[in-house]
Amino acid sequence: MLKRSRILFLMGLLTCVGSSEAARFVLSPVLLTLDTAQTLTTSTTVTNTDTVPAEFTAEVLSWTQKDGQDVLVPTRDAIVSPMNFKVAPGRSQVVRVALRRPPTTASVTYRLIIKQQVQAQPSSSGALTITPRYVFSLPLFAEKSGARPSVALSAVQRNDAAYLVFKNSGDGYGVFRKIQLAAGGQTVDLGNQYVLSGSTMEVKLPPALNGAKGIEFTAEDANQKPVRVTLNVQ
Repeated sequence: MLKRSRILFLMGLLTCVGSSEAARFVLSPVLLTLDTAQTLTTSTTVTNTDTVPAEFTAEVLSWTQKDGQDVLVPTRDAIVSPMNFKVAPGRSQVVRVALRRPPTTASVTYRLIIKQQVQAQPSSSGALTITPRYVFSLPLFAEKSGARPSVALSAVQRNDAAYLVFKNSGDGYGVFRKIQLAAGGQTVDLGNQYVLSGSTMEVKLPPALNGAKGIEFTAEDANQKPVRVTLNVQ
């Protein structure tokens, strides 16, 4: 069993559509947490470090994990303010999130989605260029102070593919980052993985690890401490 306490850790989604000249924004913090026994509000700040104004929309989605996949759906549990805003060059905007009522469980999870709106900008030639669009997906964890994860790791072989399995039987969220797997002289990086309360997540392993009987798992836990586990492939 692997356990962790609360951290501030980025697992944001950033996509860019349009011109290859990327606009620049700073969001802080990039992971939102609140102790539901003390407060039902939290916030992040969006700073525009580009040379042109940028317009955004913001919404909160419920975040769960089912059948090994992240599931995001609209929710009325939370209010975000402002929902639409414009940030001038060099200026900032605070985006606040408030839960309508205290959660009935120890851990509830959401995603704050901040989307830049596509904007047409005139170029020096008189033609219009399209500003790239950014989508930021910030994790939001609303947990009671006593919520803790309990994550079990295993590796299984199914047909021609191997899978790394994370099972969280605790009442708090779990997270691993900088995951590396080693077997048979091969090492692969898997990045980061969240495992929400009561969820099971599976990650298909690269073909380089197929057929391995044992896998060395290394990562950092929520406190940035090293985790090392030897997994026998079942």
